[in-house]
Amino acid sequence: MSSAFKPVITQAGITAVFNATNSGLEANIVSVALGDLGWEPSASATKLKREKRRIPVGNGDQISPNQIHITAIEDGTQAGYWVREVGFYLEDGTLLAIWSHPTQPLAYKAPGVDLLLAFDIVLSALPANSINVIGNGTVNLAPATTTKLGVVRFSTDSEATAGSINNEVITPRGVRLHGDARYARKSHRHPWSEIDGKPSAYPPSSHRHTWSQIDSKPKTYPPSSHNHDDRYLRLVNAPRAVYVDVRSTGNTSTASTALNWALAIHPSSGFRDNDHIQVRYKNRYVRGTGNGSAWWTDEYTTTFVKAGAWRAIATSTNGFWG
Repeated sequence: MSSAFKPVITQAGITAVFNATNSGLEANIVSVALGDLGWEPSASATKLKREKRRIPVGNGDQISPNQIHITAIEDGTQAGYWVREVGFYLEDGTLLAIWSHPTQPLAYKAPGVDLLLAFDIVLSALPANSINVIGNGTVNLAPATTTKLGVVRFSTDSEATAGSINNEVITPRGVRLHGDARYARKSHRHPWSEIDGKPSAYPPSSHRHTWSQIDSKPKTYPPSSHNHDDRYLRLVNAPRAVYVDVRSTGNTSTASTALNWALAIHPSSGFRDNDHIQVRYKNRYVRGTGNGSAWWTDEYTTTFVKAGAWRAIATSTNGFWG
């Protein structure tokens, strides 16, 4: 539970702070008292009307020269009660500040359930930096900043969209809302009315350009009649070479059979004289090993040249078990 309020600074508390600062010291808040009687406190108060429990400060921090943050845990097991008065005590037992309300309770302490208390206390009636908080380190719920860990609040959808608050965190939904309010999605379209800078007139879909309307023309051009024969090798009627793998078609050790399989893929009518076709084929069979038998595979690569008919001109072979 978190509460920000301005308690009444007691006269006794002002005197204690005055004496401490005159001695070059700070007044230390060390405990928080809780009571169950609602009333209107004044600066003359020295204690709570009906104190139920006094607990040590868990942790604290100075938010500004005249504002401190205090956290504490009410972990008592006695009967439950409504917290209607809160007192902040100095190290010497002086009641520095007190809060209460005649009708409005601050919180409810249920029996056997810890009550977590956090206060942002404004001490504008005291000199700046005159109060210190001494805690036992049990809990720290000071507001978070960009350089300090602490408690933060999630922004609402409208706050995330506005993007103007610098002390709240944003959810993934808030990030989406913030982005949608400012940026176009990666995939999107615009109606014609939203396109700026459109020309007032356009050329018809079928049109021509005169020579004078063409920009960035080169200053010189090669003559209309010229050739590259004396500079480049002309590939006229160069022989064609095709590689065909027919090992998946079947088993054969005969080059002519493999050629027929290859020509079924690349018909002979597509070749001219001096064109080449290289065929890779295999023959797999059982072969004796001297200790039984096993599969043996012969693989062949035969090159054929077309000279009217096809003629084998070279064959290489590779054999292996399997």
